[in-house]
Amino acid sequence: MLIDRLRWYAFATSRMLRRHWQALALSMLLLLPAMPVLAQTRMLGAPILEVLSRSHGVEWRYAWVHLLEAVGVLWVWAQRTAITGGPFAAFLKSLPVSGHRHRAVDAIVVLVASTPLLLPVVAAASALAFLPHKAVNYLFVLDLCLITLGWQLSVLSSGAINAIALLVANVFLVGGLEADGVPGIGALGIGLVLAAFALVHTAPVPAARSTLSGEFTQRGLRSIRVCLRRALSPRTRLQAGIVRAQMAATAGRCLMMGSVVTGTWFLLGIWGFDARAIPLTLIAQAAIALIAATLYRDLHAAHFRASHFMQTLPIAAIANARADVLTVAALALPFMFIVPLVLVAHHAMSLESAAALVGSCGPLLAVLYAPQRYAPGQSPLLGTIAAAVWVTVAWQCFV
Repeated sequence: MLIDRLRWYAFATSRMLRRHWQALALSMLLLLPAMPVLAQTRMLGAPILEVLSRSHGVEWRYAWVHLLEAVGVLWVWAQRTAITGGPFAAFLKSLPVSGHRHRAVDAIVVLVASTPLLLPVVAAASALAFLPHKAVNYLFVLDLCLITLGWQLSVLSSGAINAIALLVANVFLVGGLEADGVPGIGALGIGLVLAAFALVHTAPVPAARSTLSGEFTQRGLRSIRVCLRRALSPRTRLQAGIVRAQMAATAGRCLMMGSVVTGTWFLLGIWGFDARAIPLTLIAQAAIALIAATLYRDLHAAHFRASHFMQTLPIAAIANARADVLTVAALALPFMFIVPLVLVAHHAMSLESAAALVGSCGPLLAVLYAPQRYAPGQSPLLGTIAAAVWVTVAWQCFV
């Protein structure tokens, strides 16, 4: 069972890599100049080592730990079909195998799928050999890995039965870092036990029952859903349904765009919002547009699957393109507003220039529709060229 699961995951992953080989090649070209920096273990393990810094408070540590775990959860959520076995998963569920064995196989496949996320963990563990308090630090890394694995398995099984244990484990994890000596080690040990319990504990088979409170809850949710549907147009409901069906991929895009915004904000703070602020903002806006434009492919695939039905409706073909552009703009513009507003708040850009900059991103999003729609195989290269042209033109206008 494990061999077949790993074989299916390798097949699905290789097929995805073949479809996006251009994006991978461009990413490698961008990372090659930074290889000497990536070779430093402290830099690669910085997201984990930052939690151990004494300069941060308990609130910041608690939020940062949850952010690291959220990255692991989204990584598994985006690959859920490949990890669970795809069409092969229905056959696996019919086998007379205990739930604990299914859980063990899931854990091994998740660990294999999370190999890129384990590189910072290995780098942090290597860097911890040169820092004091080795017992506390290594217990923290082990706790964080087990808690993240517990969250990943919970998402994989679509069950939240172990959520309370994992949340309490996070409390002891952060509390162990705040305490010194034996109390800190004891708190981290309790968190380790709770994480181990969440890993081995499987959800029982739910009993088929209907309570009065459950019926009232379902009626309330149904009425709210009906009110929302009446308030939205049919076209808006259609686009929202497509995005909701691709929720994992959409969440991954939002995470990437949020990372671009966070990294840009961090660099602007280091540079003190000097003359390099606006050029960096232009590059960040282009990167956000490229990430959001990948949604065009999912929207077009959904329209293609429903083409026989859509052709019977009195809707022009241009209406689908217009609705797709507006959908992508609604996803990207909230992230595109953040950095220009930060520049306005620090008096590095006027409000009129910031509004013009965000407004100029609209044509870029519309232009990126063409390569995603008509040349999906060449879309990474063509999209990058279009974004570079936009940055060059905007550079002359805003810098």
